[in-house]
Amino acid sequence: MAEPFESGEAYQRIRTGAADQVLHDIRDQILSGRLRRGTRLPSEKELAAHYAVSSPTIREAIRALSAMNLVSVRHGAGTYVVAESSALMASAINAVVELERVDLPEMFDLSEVIYLKAAQNLLSDPQGRSLSALREAAEAFDPAMSDEQFELTLRRFLTELVALSGNKLLIAIAGHLIEVQITAARRAAERTPEAWRRIAGPLRDERVAIVEALAQRNGEATEKAIRRYMERGRELVTRHAAE
Repeated sequence: MAEPFESGEAYQRIRTGAADQVLHDIRDQILSGRLRRGTRLPSEKELAAHYAVSSPTIREAIRALSAMNLVSVRHGAGTYVVAESSALMASAINAVVELERVDLPEMFDLSEVIYLKAAQNLLSDPQGRSLSALREAAEAFDPAMSDEQFELTLRRFLTELVALSGNKLLIAIAGHLIEVQITAARRAAERTPEAWRRIAGPLRDERVAIVEALAQRNGEATEKAIRRYMERGRELVTRHAAE
């Protein structure tokens, strides 16, 4: 049996902007954790009765929440709280990118800062974290790989690198930036069949150098290795993306 649905403390019914009022109330409950991921919201009819508004008003609020990636409408099954951090972060970053006309080199600059911080966090942790997954991903690159294998392996390496930070916000931000880099490489591959090999393949030694520096807990060598990797990666992606 579903738990009784209650409004947040800040909710007040007003005549104007009823859909916005409902939207903000449910949004605040989701972001505060009161409505957890996986929670099924009451039906449209039940929400309309609860908030004393019409069904179209509820539909408008739910559409907006869905656009924010806070809820998912599953036809025939109901509306569920999803609130995926990666989707929320992607939406926010995309909005800034479009508004400020952020270009690919600037995205690479931010990625570099995140990778450096992830490494710094790892090296400042007395216990440290296992580098086995990162090393495995760094050494997995092979010229005989398919485009799909190159893409999966690159995503795994970069994701593992950021995961070493243990910082949830860095991980969420980096998740979208990683996809931006991979998308750029994918688009280049659509025009040039050998693009993945030209972009991802040549950087194997640079990736391994990052792992080795981290394993030696050498901060200076790690920073140098990451900067070198990003410099060459930026050069290769920019060159082949423009072809």
